Amino acid sequence: MGALRSLVAGAPPAVVVLAPVAGALLCVAVVRFVPDAGGGGIPQVRQAFAGSPLRGRVAGAKALASGVLLGFGGSGGAEGPVVHISAALGSALAGAVRLPPASVRPVAAAAVAGGVAASFGAPLAGVVLVAEVLVEGLGGAELVAVAIGSAAGALTGWALPGEPLRLPDVAVGGSAFGGVVAGLFGVVLAWSLYVGGAWSGWVRGVAGSRRFVADEDWMGEADGPGRPGVVAGGSGDARAAVGAARPDRPRALVRWACSGWVRAVVGGVAVGLIVFAVPGVAGVGQPGAAAGGLSVLLVLAVVKVVATGVTVGAGGVVGTIGPALFVGATVGSALPIAGGAAAGMAACLAAASKAPATAVVLAVELSGLDLLPPIVLATALGWLAGLLTRHGVFDLPEPTRLAGE
Repeated sequence: MGALRSLVAGAPPAVVVLAPVAGALLCVAVVRFVPDAGGGGIPQVRQAFAGSPLRGRVAGAKALASGVLLGFGGSGGAEGPVVHISAALGSALAGAVRLPPASVRPVAAAAVAGGVAASFGAPLAGVVLVAEVLVEGLGGAELVAVAIGSAAGALTGWALPGEPLRLPDVAVGGSAFGGVVAGLFGVVLAWSLYVGGAWSGWVRGVAGSRRFVADEDWMGEADGPGRPGVVAGGSGDARAAVGAARPDRPRALVRWACSGWVRAVVGGVAVGLIVFAVPGVAGVGQPGAAAGGLSVLLVLAVVKVVATGVTVGAGGVVGTIGPALFVGATVGSALPIAGGAAAGMAACLAAASKAPATAVVLAVELSGLDLLPPIVLATALGWLAGLLTRHGVFDLPEPTRLAGE
């Protein structure tokens, strides 16, 4: 993903604009063949204990679709796909060794915790995310398995080349107002992603609907005098000729316009233009790394929200934690919050995900224990701001189920 991002970033402007189109088209193709690979990842895993099986094939499809889209400039996060991939691999492993169905959930939960811990170098955040967001009623034995998986993931991440994500120590004068503003940005991000997903779902529903393009509405083929398209007193052959002369073109045209391919092209071009104008919002971004004055940072945060919503609406397979981290850290760096990027990130993530414990632990592990007081305050304010919306970034109406359950 990093290599693709570097390659596209240095390409001519036409490539920068069109690269997200290729990524979105790939996502549509992958989801056509592997429908379970769609979505951000965490919502699917969150409900993976109540619906259809979460199969191992999701891992490869999800990695391909999300990696290419983010590398080509689509706006989103990689953490959600990592969670989805980890859960799918854990579920497949449990099935491969023929564990009893009751053992599938702890194995998958441990794999998820390990994936989160390896991504951030934050083992506690892996455990808390599983307990607070993914698994209801986590038992003692399951909690032990999750802790072991998280520790193993963190050790693996530390052993691999590269440094885990860390936020700079941006410490300016403290203000409760800053936490509220960062939380409000989280609410706006949640709404943006919800609208993007709802738009994508609505268009898919329209494309598959038969009622809104019923034959009698478009072609007037109902029998009887006075009805459109029927010659009074005409024979059956005449009516058949009328029907043959009026093919089902309107319905086909509408369905084509609503297809995933068209959405991918239109949304991909929009994302490409946004990325060309504001390169800092491409891919996963770098929370807290942006430099500039108040207006520059706030514009960057707003554009990131828009770009991520458009990417989701285009059918992109991207995560939702990354954008919340980026937006919150950017707002926190711009506003007077003690602890700056870390506090803003925690407030935004708490508001967008409605998972305050995960926000606190992740922010502390990324920035340091010294910033715990402002992080807790900002998280509380962000969570309160999140009450303005019912829709968090981890919500999903369609359930899935772990394989073996």
